[in-house]
Amino acid sequence: MKNQNSNIDKDVFLAQWLDGQLSDIELKNLVSEADFKVYKKLKKGIEVSEKLEAPIDQSFVEIQKRITQKQQEKQPKVRPLYRNWIVGVAASIVLLFGLFSLFGNDNVIIETGFGENKTIALLDGSEVILNSKSKITYDKDDWENNRVLTLDGEAYFKVEKGNTFTVKTANGFVTVLGTQFNVNSTNDFFDVVCYEGKVSVNTTTSEHVLLPTNSLRKINGDPTELSKTQLIKPTWVSGESTFKSVPIKYVISALEDQYNLSFNSESIDDSIIFTGSFPHNNIDVALKTVFETMNIKYSEKEERNIKLGY
Repeated sequence: MKNQNSNIDKDVFLAQWLDGQLSDIELKNLVSEADFKVYKKLKKGIEVSEKLEAPIDQSFVEIQKRITQKQQEKQPKVRPLYRNWIVGVAASIVLLFGLFSLFGNDNVIIETGFGENKTIALLDGSEVILNSKSKITYDKDDWENNRVLTLDGEAYFKVEKGNTFTVKTANGFVTVLGTQFNVNSTNDFFDVVCYEGKVSVNTTTSEHVLLPTNSLRKINGDPTELSKTQLIKPTWVSGESTFKSVPIKYVISALEDQYNLSFNSESIDDSIIFTGSFPHNNIDVALKTVFETMNIKYSEKEERNIKLGY
């Protein structure tokens, strides 16, 4: 039945629904799933507009008039609802009320600041611990059918058993079915460690399945490296960042994220390899641990701006 309804019919259905003459279920049976989602978002925008100040109330009256006009239109010359009428009303709402975000996905965005960790409980009971200067994004309305989460930065996941859970990053996809794992994805650095269960990792150049203690790392476009870990969980969760054979520029980046610092590393070779760790609660110890062991001198030229040299 949905495919048989013309765009003119949809105009009338929408007007009747907004006027309370059709229920959500009745409208959903009359239009496509995609149109129904768009209409729900439009209605949300109109409901928000009712709460705004008096000057905006007049604009809302104009929108109501447009709805009434559409309800009265009978001639075939009416333009398609989806491409014209909805866009017109949406544009009015955007310009007047700043509600453009209502027409995108219903995304939940969670971010952390410098030196900040956050523990997030997802809708299915899974847990995510987000490291400093990191961000996760997911669609809460579609989570039941599509458990996909986008990560920029580093996070430790404890996934409930059930449907497939996928972490999407700029460097690749990590897919699991009930497990514990860590993902670090920033620019040209990609590191995945499996602590429990099984993890499938797909990059643009390779595909791997990681079992407990297995890890995968891809740096700066180099071939993927596979190794093992003796750890039962990432150390940063307990307040200490640990690195194994990593170019020091990534360690410097981690220091910046934890302590809100800026480093001038032009005078050093930032590709030299570092193995070690630094604490998250003592900046002096952190700097000494990283740079003194590498025979690198450091001095604060401006507040929180440190110059490195030999």
